[in-house]
Amino acid sequence: MLLVALLLTSTLSGCGKDLNKPGADQSSRLPTITLRGFDGQPDVDLGSFKGPAVVNLWASWCGPCKRELPLYAAFARTYSGKVAVLGVDFQETSDARAKALATRSRVAYPLVSDPDGELHAIGLPKIVLVDADGRIAYQEYVEIKSAGQLEALVEKHLGVSRP
Repeated sequence: MLLVALLLTSTLSGCGKDLNKPGADQSSRLPTITLRGFDGQPDVDLGSFKGPAVVNLWASWCGPCKRELPLYAAFARTYSGKVAVLGVDFQETSDARAKALATRSRVAYPLVSDPDGELHAIGLPKIVLVDADGRIAYQEYVEIKSAGQLEALVEKHLGVSRP
């Protein structure tokens, strides 16, 4: 019952408030953990993950995540070969719903699962931009509402403009 109440509260509040200021300590990196590939995809060692890359934490129970996932899918198609995209299915409650959402959203970029919350996100959705050296250039708890918003973040923090 408590889990249902927490999920409902998260959904109604936009899946988490931005409790941290946007940005990043330039020396920070993704944690040295390996996340299981989603639905049979290869596992990913985040400690060796390098960019330029966009990492999106999402879940099927998160309303804003559902709205923004197609934008990430379109971004990945447009920026293929210039900016990698990695989706992290965070603390998922239904693998079947997550798979259906990814399919509906036309996600063709790599997805991994973080069922135990090893990334310690405090809300969803979350974006993390990783530079070519593997450092976190930017991170924020935010719903991406347009392709232009995502492209502007990538250009500002990773220096990659639209192809």
